[in-house]
Amino acid sequence: MATIFQRGAVWRAQIRRKGHDTIARTFDTKADAEAWAEREEARLLAGVSVAQIRAMPSGVTVAALFARYAKEISPAKGGCRWEQIRLARLARDFDGIQATGLDGPAMAEWRDRRLKQVSAASVNRELALIGSVYTRAIKEWRLPLAANPVHQIMRPELPRPRTRRVSDAERATIIRYLGWDGKSEPKDIRQRIAWGFCLALETMMRQGEILRLTWQHVHLDRKFCHLPETKNGDARNVPLSSAAIALFGLLPRGPDTARVLPVNAGTFGIMFREAVTDAEIVDLHFHDTRREALTRASKKLSNVAELARASGHRELRSLMIYFQPDATDLADKLG
Repeated sequence: MATIFQRGAVWRAQIRRKGHDTIARTFDTKADAEAWAEREEARLLAGVSVAQIRAMPSGVTVAALFARYAKEISPAKGGCRWEQIRLARLARDFDGIQATGLDGPAMAEWRDRRLKQVSAASVNRELALIGSVYTRAIKEWRLPLAANPVHQIMRPELPRPRTRRVSDAERATIIRYLGWDGKSEPKDIRQRIAWGFCLALETMMRQGEILRLTWQHVHLDRKFCHLPETKNGDARNVPLSSAAIALFGLLPRGPDTARVLPVNAGTFGIMFREAVTDAEIVDLHFHDTRREALTRASKKLSNVAELARASGHRELRSLMIYFQPDATDLADKLG
């Protein structure tokens, strides 16, 4: 049991357990001392040792863990900017919560509340990020956390994978709404976004990969472009069709280190979505271009290994999510 007493103008809380050293701390108010004692006694009952409690006082918050992860770990990732934005938003969700106080029940409560705001897929992505932060804190930072709270709850069931493809008519409509004719050099941001949309349909490249591509990695003479870093962390060579090579030919080649498509990621996303809305096209995401491009490429690259190498998929299961052929096309192959 904790002992709380006043010493002059401050309050002191002490926790003494049989066979263990005393843990003590001084506070300005009795309420703060009682709250601290309650938290630390709960940690001791959960199996955290006195040495561990001294190594990480209960004042370390969930937000502090997120901030450290954003500063030390996120910069090494391809999606650094978006991950740091997510971590900052999550920090607000868990504002004031002690790192040791985020347990399974608290995590489940957050999951259920968050599911009322965003999709199950978004919640799962955020849970994966929180889980990564706690795994790093436990295994690498050696913080005395009893368990990873994400491992103590069930993940939301994911909806069926998207099957949306992009038709030739939709392609023509979108680039028209973005003010590009598809044949001349794209001059302004809207036309460059249209160019990027067409390139994605020819190459299976993700939006972020297109926006990070620099001229030094475009090898038109050898019919490929090189991606030093992709979403899964691997480098990849992207084969270029004659149509993709023609698209690159519409751009003036810049310095080697210059980006092929110098457009801000946020601006790209906003303007593309506005074009889709203005064109009254229903339920189309930019990432659907990857599914469309992969499915079209499967007619030319019938070998699954070749298709996976071109798209950058490590597993057949993931590849099949994007492979959405028409039943008629499959029937034609049967004869």
